[in-house]
Amino acid sequence: MKADEPRKLVIRLSSWYKARPMNKQQAAEFLGVTTRAVERYTSQGKLSVRYEKGKTRPVAVFSEDELRTLKSEIENPPVHRPAVESLPATGSGSDSSQALTTTKPEHALAEFVGFLRGAFETSQRAAPSISDIAAKTLLKLDEAARLTGLSRGILREAIDAGKLKAKIVGRAWRIKRDDLDAYVRKL
Repeated sequence: MKADEPRKLVIRLSSWYKARPMNKQQAAEFLGVTTRAVERYTSQGKLSVRYEKGKTRPVAVFSEDELRTLKSEIENPPVHRPAVESLPATGSGSDSSQALTTTKPEHALAEFVGFLRGAFETSQRAAPSISDIAAKTLLKLDEAARLTGLSRGILREAIDAGKLKAKIVGRAWRIKRDDLDAYVRKL
């Protein structure tokens, strides 16, 4: 045996190893994730899958080259830049609503908390009150559930059973206020 023959054997084995296809379980073990994560990577387009005939059903087969690439991405995730970058202040006449001028982290945090509070208050104002709902003549299923205290499921069962009159308008159920009052009186 010559000195370079073992090396050729190693090269042949490594090329066979590279081209070796893996099933879902093997791919998950190779990546160090669950089989569900492998399915998710496939649905996201990060992995391509080929189906081969198995004994009883088709078997998902993954390319080891793609798995190596994905594994390197998982182990070394790309660095993302922040969505909003600080802009330097351009003098005292600059418009503070146009640029984020805070430089200290605690100021940025306070600014962010203020933003979250404002967003929360806006979302709270968007929800109509019970009195606003009570004034309506035509109610959505959610509004009817909120007004009566009954669940959406109970109201849907009543609609399906014909005990509560309702109609689909667009993509949502609409219930007349009078029909809802009559149903609640019968309970």
